Amino acid sequence: MAGTMIDRKHYPELDLIMWDHAGRFIAPEKAFALYETRWRFVDQTRLDTAEKQLIAQLKHKHGHGVMLAAC
Repeated sequence: MAGTMIDRKHYPELDLIMWDHAGRFIAPEKAFALYETRWRFVDQTRLDTAEKQLIAQLKHKHGHGVMLAAC
């Protein structure tokens, strides 16, 4: 994943919080920023294993192990 673009279609909750982005692909650091700032719109009960792993990887790499979710 490092340095590669993320396909929003593989991650349903990410796809939903990208309501103002027209492109299909997003940079990992931008995806992390969206998860942080739009966390209140993420339905955590709908996160599948792949998306949970993506969030954990983004948190580790771009959040230095911390995600400051906006409520």
